Amino acid sequence: MSRDHVANVLVVDDEPHLRELLADALSGAGIRVETAASGSEAIDLAGRKEVDLVVTDLVLGDCTGLEVIDRLRSSRGDIPAVVITGRGDTKSLSEASRRRPVEVMTKPLDLDRLRETIRTELTRQEQTRRLERRYRRLRRLARSINLERKDIRRRLETTCADLEAAYGTLSEQIAGQKTLIEYQRDLLAARNDDDVFRAMFRLFVRRSGSVFGVAMACDADAELQIVGRFGVPTPDNIEFCRGIVKPIRDAVLSNPRCMLIDAGEQREMFDQSIRRYLVGLSVLVVPLIPCAGELIGLVVLYRKGEQPFVPADVSLAETVAPPTAIAVARND
Repeated sequence: MSRDHVANVLVVDDEPHLRELLADALSGAGIRVETAASGSEAIDLAGRKEVDLVVTDLVLGDCTGLEVIDRLRSSRGDIPAVVITGRGDTKSLSEASRRRPVEVMTKPLDLDRLRETIRTELTRQEQTRRLERRYRRLRRLARSINLERKDIRRRLETTCADLEAAYGTLSEQIAGQKTLIEYQRDLLAARNDDDVFRAMFRLFVRRSGSVFGVAMACDADAELQIVGRFGVPTPDNIEFCRGIVKPIRDAVLSNPRCMLIDAGEQREMFDQSIRRYLVGLSVLVVPLIPCAGELIGLVVLYRKGEQPFVPADVSLAETVAPPTAIAVARND
């Protein structure tokens, strides 16, 4: 038995001499003996103190020892019991056996055997408690490990997601830099404004498919005029292009910035003559400003029902607009 745990043994017997004899015989290291002279006293005492094992005579003055066992077990759980009887008849022994006692002992008592029986049972109880404590510790440890494993997995998944996102961002940046370098080469090779605008048009066709466009540049009076039309397989007619760029030109002059316009949703800003052609038309506006406050040109790209322009296209336009503007200014 554990040195820290003192087992409480309850001795129930209505014979004072035998009760005292049992108390003296069973008391010792790790065992505290409580005594009761009747069944009611035993039940009352067990209601106030912990009982690890009960030793009871089969016949008591106010009830039987089996009734004491039943009452204690109904209120305190499966308390182990040793039953003592002066009756050796089969009926008494059978009644006692049905309570699953640790031992049924007949008088005269073999005290050494009783002591050994009780110590063996108390040792078993202590081992059971030790195993239960170990099991609880293992369960806590397993739960802690499981939570830690889940946390590690969650952090790993988050890290992987972050790395994947960072890789995607880096890949986009590298691709963007590569696109910009190739575009710069095209601009360096351009010999006139038409070559510059064609280079921009090809850039967006390679990036996301079929595109139509109108290029505008400032004339001698600083007025934006159409200088080029682009499209696959052929550009749109000049009247349609004028209808597209006129309201956009006015909007850019008041607020020169790259922007997206859903022409179908904002068709009221366009001339009545072209509104029926604007359903599904997505417009990307690219003003050309080589230095602050100097607007020298405008490129209007549009798609007809294909995949619409997206914010990433605006970002690309903002990136290529300055070198495009510089190329146009250089040609002047």
